[in-house]
Amino acid sequence: MKYFVSKEEMQQAMQTNTVILDTRTLDEFAGKMQKKGAAKAGRIINSVHIDWAEAINFHSNKKIKSLEALESIYNQLQIEKEDPIIVYCHSGVRSAHTTFVLTQVLKYKNVKNYDGSWTEWSYYSDLPFEIDHLTQTIN
Repeated sequence: MKYFVSKEEMQQAMQTNTVILDTRTLDEFAGKMQKKGAAKAGRIINSVHIDWAEAINFHSNKKIKSLEALESIYNQLQIEKEDPIIVYCHSGVRSAHTTFVLTQVLKYKNVKNYDGSWTEWSYYSDLPFEIDHLTQTIN
């Protein structure tokens, strides 16, 4: 599957220069909010935040923003279109939307969706995670 990444592939990618994008809300990313289904609050270590809803006109017609607006939003992350990127959220839905925007609209070349996302990751005590002002790493 071209756009799919497993938990094991996510772990391997963390040892490389892969950009990990968290597409949840800022409160979820910071660990201030824990949604149902997750074992704990937090985020995958070293992930970069971009709320999936930034790509749509969320408070009006719900349509995807213009190409120019999307380029402006994603250029702020300073990610090149050839960089390896893995996108995740809570359960793979919001990250699938961002994967679509990046690959099909903005033409990023190497984007994959971690379908298990935070829900899966949060259940493994041996996987590194962060909460604002706290980092849990396993040696």
